[in-house]
Amino acid sequence: MESGTIAVVLALTLACTGGMFLVIAKQMQGRSGMATFALGLSLFGLVFAVPAPIDAAAGLVLGTLIDAAAVAAVLLLRRGLQRFMREDELSWRALGLFVLGFGAVSVAARLAFGDAARGVVLLLVLALLFGWLAYTAMREAHRDSPLLRMPLLLLAAVLSALALLSLGNMVQKVSAGADMTGAVSDPFYDAVLMLAALLLGPTLLWMHSLQLTRQLAELATRDPLTRLLNEAGLDEALRRHFARRQHDPMTLMHIDVDRFERVNRLHGEAAGDDVLRLIGVALESTLRADDFVARVGGEEFVVASVGDDIEKAAILGERLRAAVAALQTGLSDGSGHLRCAITVGLSRPFADLERWRVAWDEAAVSMQAGKDAGGNCVVHPTN
Repeated sequence: MESGTIAVVLALTLACTGGMFLVIAKQMQGRSGMATFALGLSLFGLVFAVPAPIDAAAGLVLGTLIDAAAVAAVLLLRRGLQRFMREDELSWRALGLFVLGFGAVSVAARLAFGDAARGVVLLLVLALLFGWLAYTAMREAHRDSPLLRMPLLLLAAVLSALALLSLGNMVQKVSAGADMTGAVSDPFYDAVLMLAALLLGPTLLWMHSLQLTRQLAELATRDPLTRLLNEAGLDEALRRHFARRQHDPMTLMHIDVDRFERVNRLHGEAAGDDVLRLIGVALESTLRADDFVARVGGEEFVVASVGDDIEKAAILGERLRAAVAALQTGLSDGSGHLRCAITVGLSRPFADLERWRVAWDEAAVSMQAGKDAGGNCVVHPTN
């Protein structure tokens, strides 16, 4: 395939993929990274749409603009990946300064060493940026859940190939003393670029579809207000615990927020939601690594604590009660703070999954006994 044909295929592929991502981004909420990916891919498409003769004969200003667009496209892909992975993303200011810095270096090199320096600078910077992006994808592949590992590894492989080929192309042409004004003049390099363009869009789309699958699964097992487990999530977590070959008994705690209806009545539902979120954070941060907590009702929570010692469970329940009692929730109207209290009811330890709902009922009975006694306490199960 001729170089011009490859450039047209690349431009159309990247532009179509970018357009598709933009359409999807408009249908999505939150930090998906789709819109940034779309911008980066579309910008790459514009770069490859520039005919090779025009690119090769470009003057100082036009050549710098074309090369700066290619650099900006890679930076946009990195920003999109950071947004996708919920990391602190490269700011627009930093991105702009980087592109301006590249342009200044490219112009200075071209003025000092001639047009041949243009390609040297561009390919070196692209090699570094592709390598940086490949490292990010590789790192996230080992840090994220196994669900996203394969597409991230494929993305890292594609970007690593681009980085190595950019570097190799630069070294080869510098060694041969060839004219470097063309950004993508080597046929082998062109072919790999086309392959990468064909793989890049589907790989990013694969990543997003898997992430959406994970988010849907999370919505089915997580409480949307506190992000704690819901009742279905609690059941799933207990099933995983007792499915282990060697597992410890569990003790359940049923927790109810004292006089919570007064908060909603006197201060509004927004204040009530803030209270529940803070209590959820306090409970979760106080638990041990193997314990877990779920919100199972309006102001009701269930804690599953590993162990068969009821006294140790009571000590943990007291720590949970104290953690919530130490909270102060500021009111949105600035009129003061709310203090929170909870009543904790314990179940007897149980060693098999079939008994967990019986244990929950037992913990609820203990909790109600504590509420009847005035609340803000930890109550053992009755004999």
